[in-house]
Amino acid sequence: MAAMWGYQDGWLTEEDGLGPVYEYTGAGAEGDQTFAGTRGAGNAAILKHDQMGRALHVFVRAGKVRGSDTKTHRYVGIFAVDDELPFVPRQGLGRDGNPRTTIVFRLRPYGKYERTNNDGLTPAPDTIANFVPRAVTIDMIQSAAVTKGVFVAPGLRSVEISATLKAAAKGKLVRVGKVHAPEFQRAGSEETTVRQKKALLVESFAAHLESQGHAVGSFQIKVKGKTSTLRTDLFDATDHALYEAQGASDRDSVRVALGRLLDYRRYVKQRNRQDRPDAVVLLPGRPDADIEALLRDYQASLVYRTKDGAFEKAV
Repeated sequence: MAAMWGYQDGWLTEEDGLGPVYEYTGAGAEGDQTFAGTRGAGNAAILKHDQMGRALHVFVRAGKVRGSDTKTHRYVGIFAVDDELPFVPRQGLGRDGNPRTTIVFRLRPYGKYERTNNDGLTPAPDTIANFVPRAVTIDMIQSAAVTKGVFVAPGLRSVEISATLKAAAKGKLVRVGKVHAPEFQRAGSEETTVRQKKALLVESFAAHLESQGHAVGSFQIKVKGKTSTLRTDLFDATDHALYEAQGASDRDSVRVALGRLLDYRRYVKQRNRQDRPDAVVLLPGRPDADIEALLRDYQASLVYRTKDGAFEKAV
């Protein structure tokens, strides 16, 4: 189900340990998509559907009613936003042809769902890495912070498709009434706090670099034959440095950041440079000496935030 202006919604071919993921592009045809105000109300409703006592029912376009222009839709199933990564920002063109940031939701199916060959995303024909504006925006940080928790749905009960949903699937225009939403259990989690700290850390460090006149952005990477899109945390085009941030400075967090850097830097190139970028781990505090030694072994640098809020590079 190709979306307008080059976007496409559908299943990722690559599954993780939690199973399949359905990517769904948020609302907003022009300009950066948002969760705020009237323009972002629909996106906010998706993000916080469980808090609002609603279930996410996914339909895909199936055709038209014979003899009319009324579109028909096929029901796929009940979904919830992924608790680990509810959405990702992605760069593309709006209806007006101008570059903008879109919100791409990562949805997980619960219970029975229908999946056909036509529902999958199209694999990338070639590997390409594009330099794009920063991945994290103040609006997204503020919106994520409002959610106050991790999205989890361990005990989702089955829900019958209502008459309203059946009618909608046949392409009829109906009044959407309240549906019986599945019971979601929300849990405050340290992971949520860590993710928010990471977002704020990236935003603050990017502003720090820009204040020094650096050209800062990110890289959006598509790998040949894959449907998923990789997105680096931060790239300093002035210093030719690739950053991966974490919201904590423990060993596991640093190992995750290091692994991502080793993966991403294979694809990151600038037109005027043939060498690979410097790999830099960005942390909210200085880790212990052994972790710093680990980074040196893999020729990765370290930048951390000091107690007074400044940024310092380990030597």
